[in-house]
Amino acid sequence: MSNNVSDDAALASLLASTQRRQEEKNQALSASQGGGGRTQQRKPRPSQHPTPGSKRDNYYGPASSDGTGPGQQPQPQPQQQRKRQRRWGGGSDPIPDQAWGEAGGSDGEEQPSKDEVKKADFGLSGALATDERTGNTYNGVVLAFTEPPEARAPNTRWRLYVFRKRREGQADGGGGGGGKDAELIETLHVSRQSAYLFGRERKVADVPVDHPSLSKQHCVLQYRATPDARFGGRVNCRPYLMDLGSTNGTFLNGERLEDARYYEMRKGDVMTLGGSTREYVLLTENATEAGVSAS
Repeated sequence: MSNNVSDDAALASLLASTQRRQEEKNQALSASQGGGGRTQQRKPRPSQHPTPGSKRDNYYGPASSDGTGPGQQPQPQPQQQRKRQRRWGGGSDPIPDQAWGEAGGSDGEEQPSKDEVKKADFGLSGALATDERTGNTYNGVVLAFTEPPEARAPNTRWRLYVFRKRREGQADGGGGGGGKDAELIETLHVSRQSAYLFGRERKVADVPVDHPSLSKQHCVLQYRATPDARFGGRVNCRPYLMDLGSTNGTFLNGERLEDARYYEMRKGDVMTLGGSTREYVLLTENATEAGVSAS
């Protein structure tokens, strides 16, 4: 019996001492926190969106007319919210002028139909021909012909004797033989280069002609070095005549030539152009003007 009493007394004494130490600890903690007499309070965080009229508002600029400060987006009106929701699929009935993939936009432009869409043009534009460096131009004019690879200046000294037919009833001037119907007016030396262009375009014409029936680039006298069967297949430089698509034609010995085709000329051939009365007789230097007139 005495042992039980002593155990209860020891347990009560232990609980009392534990409670006393806990009270002392709480008093010490409250004393340390209240040493200055006041507890520190956390400062409030400044607002990220200043109100209109504040110093920060004045620093960044005045407030807008709708009552919002700088950096703040104006609140959309109910109509704008409805349009925005419908445009992005938020509404049930799409707006016609803002619906995706439909004809007609908010700016009123009309979409072209399939028939009006222009197809790609892969045809020749002529840009290379008009280029001064790579094109077939001379003095800013595009030439109507291109010299062939076999073009050469001749060794034979060819001449073109230009005659003009006399009108009916016109008397001889004494220069030619009596009774002749043509007179020699000019001699052209046509053996100094590989080609001679006839036409009214004086910027490019080697032999200018002023008759109104002739074209700007009428025909060309072209020398070509080709094998000649008459000389055993040896290369021989001979004269050729080609019409350049003239309106009134080029004639060789009275026959009209097809355009863009070479016709070989021989000694004594007569060339006429369009409606001009001039005749161009091809001869060599061995034939004198007197001899030509006498023939």
